[in-house]
Amino acid sequence: MEDKYIRRQVLPIDDAARKRVKDLVNAYSAQGEGHPYANYGDQITLQKYELCPIYTVNLRTQYDSRNVSNKQFPYKGGSIYNRRFFRTSDVKVWDYDLLSTNEFKQESESYEVPGSHHVETCGRCGGSGKVPCPTCGGSGTRQCGVCHGNGQIQRTRQEYRHTADKVYSDGHREPVYSYVNVTYYETCGNCGGDGRVNCSTCGGSTKVTCPVCEGYGKNVHCYAIDQKLYNIYVDDYFIDDKVAAVREIAEQKEKCRGRNLFHIRQNSMSKGVFSEDTQISGTLNAFIDKHALPMGGGCHILFQETDVDRIDVWWVQYTYQGKTYNGCITSGLGKERFFPETSPITELAEKWMKEANKKIGGVGTVKARKLLEKVDNLKVYGIQGNVYGLKSKVGRHLNVMYNLGNDLMFWLIALLGTPFIYNFYDTLNPVMRYAHFINDPAWRPYGWVPVVQCIIILGLLLFAKFMVNEGDHSRERHATVFGFVVKGMGMYLLIAVGIIAVLLGLNYLGLPAITAGIFWLVWQVVKIILIIIVYAIMLAYVLIKWLWKLFLKLWHWIF
Repeated sequence: MEDKYIRRQVLPIDDAARKRVKDLVNAYSAQGEGHPYANYGDQITLQKYELCPIYTVNLRTQYDSRNVSNKQFPYKGGSIYNRRFFRTSDVKVWDYDLLSTNEFKQESESYEVPGSHHVETCGRCGGSGKVPCPTCGGSGTRQCGVCHGNGQIQRTRQEYRHTADKVYSDGHREPVYSYVNVTYYETCGNCGGDGRVNCSTCGGSTKVTCPVCEGYGKNVHCYAIDQKLYNIYVDDYFIDDKVAAVREIAEQKEKCRGRNLFHIRQNSMSKGVFSEDTQISGTLNAFIDKHALPMGGGCHILFQETDVDRIDVWWVQYTYQGKTYNGCITSGLGKERFFPETSPITELAEKWMKEANKKIGGVGTVKARKLLEKVDNLKVYGIQGNVYGLKSKVGRHLNVMYNLGNDLMFWLIALLGTPFIYNFYDTLNPVMRYAHFINDPAWRPYGWVPVVQCIIILGLLLFAKFMVNEGDHSRERHATVFGFVVKGMGMYLLIAVGIIAVLLGLNYLGLPAITAGIFWLVWQVVKIILIIIVYAIMLAYVLIKWLWKLFLKLWHWIF
């Protein structure tokens, strides 16, 4: 195996290696914010330094696929080729010089086969060049679109007619005239009263030009070679176990770019074309077995290309404050960088995430959010999904606390404020002069006014509570979770005051005359329904009792 295909090579740890690793670790530590490990690369001790390249192998094959199909088109006269082919199997598709390419492309084309042409009478029209009109079914007419086949159109006009008589006390009658709508029918001007018109497609001739032969009555039949050029690309990666442990490199290996070590282009690749590395050779041979062989008699290979690339990766192991950490260095993902498997920064991120997870759900939820924000600032690869999940839990709990404030204020108003609201409407209830009858005990719904107004206010407050609870309030900034509770209470109190103020204004304009009246009418209807139900039950009871006695008498009489 040549040196360029090495899998793992232990490198000497010299001053140049130490400086390289320290500088790249310092650059890595500078990516994140809010941690105490800035430039911690100056304090590391390099323990192991190994070259562990990633290899990529790919095979791309350009195919030429050909198939014979039947083709026909109208015969417009003139000479045609002498027919030499009578079956599709007689056409040897690979004997024809068709479209070729030296580049990878996707393209399709169809070619007529000389010597396969012959003329036949059109099977669709039988040689007449005409077929029954598909629109009218060959009748030459269709239903009139104006009168819909009735031949007449309904019209309406107004006429001044004698409609009634006015009778006086002395018996005298006086006719009364007024305008009335009169319906009448007139002959359809579109069809002349027939209900049918000439077909617009065939013009009443009942036939149209045959769409197959285009009216010529004959078609040219021939064979066609349908050619399709296409290519298939397959690849694979060979990555060292130590490098695979670094998630940021392993999960983005498809994006890595390296230098080409082997390239070959042949008309048809053969197994064993690559022999420098057993594992790479085995994979490439498997690709050739699966994709490089002709895919049946209708498909040939035009050419194939294979490449083997190498992405240089250096695996390092170092110690920092008595702990051992691993990572990799590569420029395969752009600028040369250090990618950690583990590091003090990743450990700090995991520690903060565990602490945040413990605090979620209690009084420390706000602190948990701050910890997760600090984790975000560390910019550690691969933990974004977990951080998002924890942030969602934090948001749900903070919304719960905010909604708790809404609920507390609602119940305070409902339990403590309802008696005052009832007493206000029962004793004061200021209204405009035209609505003074609302406060008159002689008005039948008078007793319903305070009850109805309390129901309306509590209903609107309950609706407002549900609407506020549907919102997302987790983005607000408060020092503790109790800040969310207090904010929820304060916001709901403002909403409640606004609702009560609006209702007081409507009350002053006489709203209870409508609301109390409606509730009073509904209650009357409910009472009538209840009375009917009670009487129905009593009647049913009496009827069942009578039937039971009748049954007993019949029983004794029979037996």
